[in-house]
Amino acid sequence: MKTITNKDLMRRANSKLVLQEIFNNDYTTRAEISRHLGLNKSTVSSIYDELKEEQLVEEVGEGAASHVGGRKPTNIRIYASYGFTINFDISYHNLHFMANYLDGSVIAQAETTIYQKNIHEILAIIEHQINQYVDTVVSVKGLLGICLSIHGIVNEQQEITYSPFIDFEDVNLNERLSAKYHVPVVLENESNLAAVYVRDFMMKFDSKNLVAIGIHKGIGSGVIINNRLFRGFRGQAGEVGRTLTKNAQGQLTPIEQICSEDAIINRISDELGLTGLNRYKVVEMYREHNHNVVAAIDKFIQEISSLIYNSSMYFDTGAIYLGSPLMEAAPEIFDQVLIKVQQLSHSEIKLVRLTDSDKATLLGACSVITHYALDLVGYPLNFFKTKD
Repeated sequence: MKTITNKDLMRRANSKLVLQEIFNNDYTTRAEISRHLGLNKSTVSSIYDELKEEQLVEEVGEGAASHVGGRKPTNIRIYASYGFTINFDISYHNLHFMANYLDGSVIAQAETTIYQKNIHEILAIIEHQINQYVDTVVSVKGLLGICLSIHGIVNEQQEITYSPFIDFEDVNLNERLSAKYHVPVVLENESNLAAVYVRDFMMKFDSKNLVAIGIHKGIGSGVIINNRLFRGFRGQAGEVGRTLTKNAQGQLTPIEQICSEDAIINRISDELGLTGLNRYKVVEMYREHNHNVVAAIDKFIQEISSLIYNSSMYFDTGAIYLGSPLMEAAPEIFDQVLIKVQQLSHSEIKLVRLTDSDKATLLGACSVITHYALDLVGYPLNFFKTKD
C-alpha cells in the first residue's frame, strides 16, 4: 500500500481549494486562481489539467489580456453536466423533488401527493423518481448524490429521532438508498436546508449569521452562525416550534400547536364547522374580513412576531428569513408581522420573506449534497454567482 506523504496531503488540499475557486465563480482563469490562492502557477495548471481530464471543468473562451499584453488567458468554469443530484422534501401532504446539475441549475422540479401513505409507499415513489432521472438525464458521471429533507430531527448519525407527521418506522433511508444507488445520501432537517439555501444561493461569502424560520404544518428554524449550520448537540437546535406559549385557556402549549399553518386552518374549521379548508380559502375569508379568520390571523401575527423577536435576541442574528406558504399567498400578513416586530424591537431586525419556500428547501438540499459529491464538505460553495 502506498504511503501517504505530507506532499500528497498538501496536493489534495490544494486541489480542493482550486476546485472551490472554480466553482465559486461564473468563470475564472488559472492566473486568477493562482493569484487568489497564492499558489504557484504550475501547481494550479497541473491541478486544472487533472480536473479537465476528469471532465469536472470546461473551457469557455478567452479572457482579457493583461495590461502588459501577451496571450489571452482561457476562461474556465465548473462543468455543470459532469453529473446531477436529486433532492426530496418529504412533507406531510406532498413529496417535493428536484433534480439539479452540478452547478445547482434546475433540471426538473415536481411534486406528488403522499397524504396518508406509509413510509414504504413513499420510499417506492422516491425510488421510482430516482430511476426515472437516472434513465433520462444526460451527464458524464450520472447520479452524484441524494439529499432528503425531513420535517423532524436528524442526528449526527443520520438517524431520524423525531418525526411528528410521518412514521418512518425502522426504515433507514440513508442505508437503503446509498446501498442501491452507490452515491452519498444525506438526511437533513427541512428548516436547516432553508437556512443553507439563504446562505449559499442568496448571499455572498462575507461573515454572516442568520435564522430561517419555516411555518408549515409545524414551525422550525435553521440557524447559521459564522457561515456554518448550527445543529446543536443532538440535531435539535432550531426547534422553535416547541417554544411554550399560552393557549386560549391560559395553559402552556408549544407554539406550533396554535400558530402553524395547519393549526390555524384547523381552528377556523372547528369554529365555523367547515371541511376541506385550505390556505387559499383562509386568505379569501381573511380579505373578506371574516371575524373568526381575522381573529385567528391576528393571534398568529402576535405570536409569530414574538417568536421572531426572541429568536433574534437568542442568536444576535443579522437577519431572519421567513418561509411561509400562507404569507406567500397573503403578503399583507407578512407586512403586519414586520410592523409588529419593529414595534417589539429597540434595534432594527432585518426580516425577509422567502418566496417559493418549497423550492428554497430543495435548493438547500442541492447545496448540501453537492458539497458531498465534490468532497468539499466544510468548504463554502457559492451558488449565487456575481461575475458578469
